Amino acid sequence: MKWSYSGGRSFQACQRQWYFRNVVGLGQAKASDRRRIYLLGKRDSVAAWRGRIVDELITEKIVTAFNEDEDLPNLKTIIGHADKRFRDQLAYARSHINFEPDLDVKAAGASFALLRDVSSLTEEDIDRAWQEVQQAFRTLYSSDQAKDIIKSADYLVSQKALQFQLFDGVTVVGFPDLIAFRYQEPPTIVDWKVHAQGTHDAWMQLAIYAICLERCKPHFDWEFFFEDVERVRDTMRLVEVQLLTDIVREHVLDAGQFDRAEAFMQSSAYEMACLLDGRKNAELDIAEFDVARFPETCGACSYRSHCWETNNAH
Repeated sequence: MKWSYSGGRSFQACQRQWYFRNVVGLGQAKASDRRRIYLLGKRDSVAAWRGRIVDELITEKIVTAFNEDEDLPNLKTIIGHADKRFRDQLAYARSHINFEPDLDVKAAGASFALLRDVSSLTEEDIDRAWQEVQQAFRTLYSSDQAKDIIKSADYLVSQKALQFQLFDGVTVVGFPDLIAFRYQEPPTIVDWKVHAQGTHDAWMQLAIYAICLERCKPHFDWEFFFEDVERVRDTMRLVEVQLLTDIVREHVLDAGQFDRAEAFMQSSAYEMACLLDGRKNAELDIAEFDVARFPETCGACSYRSHCWETNNAH
């Protein structure tokens, strides 16, 4: 079983949501009913979708150019890439409102996107999402702190898995938005946020990424950055960048906060493992998984229709 920060949060909010995403709808599932659940899990809210576009292009266009010692794209160029990605993915989502289980995600490539309630999106909704994509990149390109993290790095890693074994049968996996490595200095871990309100505090998520970086097996392309530097969580620089509000939070965490992050990992992973008890999907009953405590959770859930209609869960 794999545990992640997002999975732990999902499990807290609704065990059935976690069950659909992490047990029934695993990517390797081939049966048509499980494949449908997998694809339902690919449906984004508009907010998540436009945030994903920003994440993708930072990784593909900025991080890649930096590591290959090429000129970074200017703001006009990156917004041009974003415009094409936005339009292509919106067109794809609109043409796949009622998708079949055999939908080929890989064949769609960068154009792939599925959106919840896409048929009811208004032009105002779409225009707002596009304006926020542009605003996110304008903020990134105007933020002295964000630019300094990128330009002062010797190597950048973006959206790559960091894994370690938490206890028998459970592996923790983290996907930091950005890790900036510098020779003979501790790394900087960055979490990009594309929230309109900008009030979310990402300290625990960043703490877990730091724990992952401390404990994982180093990747071949960055292991040498730790030849002269201890790989210790509390020396790492942890930065949260709110790309819509231009707020940069640098989190300096104490031992108590790292202990709280560890406790969250341990307790939620243990509860998940006990619930599964080593069983496969065919051996599990959906009734064993608790429903959401708050109706707002259901309103934002990609599996809502399947959960309500098939299982009469609410």
